[in-house]
Amino acid sequence: MTDIFTKFTRAVPTKDQKADTVANVLLTEWFCVYGVPERLHSDQGRNFESDVICQLCKLYQISRSRTTPYHPEGNAQCERFNRTLHNLLKSLSPDKKKHWPKYLPELVFSYNVSQNSTTGYSPYYLLFGRSPKLPIDFLLGTNQTDETDQSLDEWIIAHQNRLRYAYEKAGEQTKDRAEYRKNKHDEQRFNPEICVSDKVYIRNRGVHGRNKIQDTWSSTVYRVVRLSENTVSVEPNDGAGVSRTLNRRDVIKCNIQQSVDDNSSESDSSDDMFIPRRTTRATAGETYKSK
Repeated sequence: MTDIFTKFTRAVPTKDQKADTVANVLLTEWFCVYGVPERLHSDQGRNFESDVICQLCKLYQISRSRTTPYHPEGNAQCERFNRTLHNLLKSLSPDKKKHWPKYLPELVFSYNVSQNSTTGYSPYYLLFGRSPKLPIDFLLGTNQTDETDQSLDEWIIAHQNRLRYAYEKAGEQTKDRAEYRKNKHDEQRFNPEICVSDKVYIRNRGVHGRNKIQDTWSSTVYRVVRLSENTVSVEPNDGAGVSRTLNRRDVIKCNIQQSVDDNSSESDSSDDMFIPRRTTRATAGETYKSK
């Protein structure tokens, strides 16, 4: 569980990922400790789409948002922390790795008190407005600023000023980093502009077996019904099926050549349809033809 702005994170080991377990962890490990969030962002896993989570969010008036299928970048903060946590777990000695849940709180704490490259502050500082006392402080004899001479009102004002300044600086740096990453991403991105009512193919995610030789794109033609900055809502062009919301990288624009003869049959027009496929190599005794 990660707070998107401060990057403060909690990791709780569980025996399973059932909806009841997830709801209990959210309630006891976050809601009752740090307060109820305004929004819960997750993937479309069954545990998060269950009635239990829906009722929990409804009870606490929490809005929901979801990533598109097969697009973990939509929840990049959690995915990035998962990689960081994996590296931290790898740093444990072999005997400690066998009991990694025991050392998990210490590893997560070390992450929360470390400076984040995106915000420029530690998640702990942005959440609580002060840095924690660490074991290294006692070893080095370093102490934080003595605040015992301040009155309660003076301490509250100073605390609010520190947080206000930190939030402004963290927000500015986060915005700059996001713009930098977006520009780097756009440099490597090539996808023709897609408009509403355009015909598209969707990435074939349901293949099984030898995936390396399967078609990259589904042969079914879809029609774009709604667009946003990063997602596309499509429905089958023939109207037989439900609409789907996908990431833009999972759709590709297709060109359907209109027949000059208005009286041409549907089968004739379908012959002019270009379907992108992954290149395959012919085996002995076989010949593959392409248009």
